[in-house]
Amino acid sequence: MLFFGRPVSDYEVIGIFTKISGERVTTKRVCHNVSRREAVLKMKQWVQNEYSETLDIHRPIKINAKNTH
Repeated sequence: MLFFGRPVSDYEVIGIFTKISGERVTTKRVCHNVSRREAVLKMKQWVQNEYSETLDIHRPIKINAKNTH
């Protein structure tokens, strides 16, 4: 399905980041009816909001999104 030229689908999004303590954390979510770019941006925002107290801002947040179909 195309919505304004971008494919819209369900994506399984995996976020990998590091806490201040050095612990690596992997989280997984499913984003429905969005483009791949929107799914990645939503996951990044979610990680930053949920882990704002313990997130190591000097290390990158790695995000992988794949189509669930």
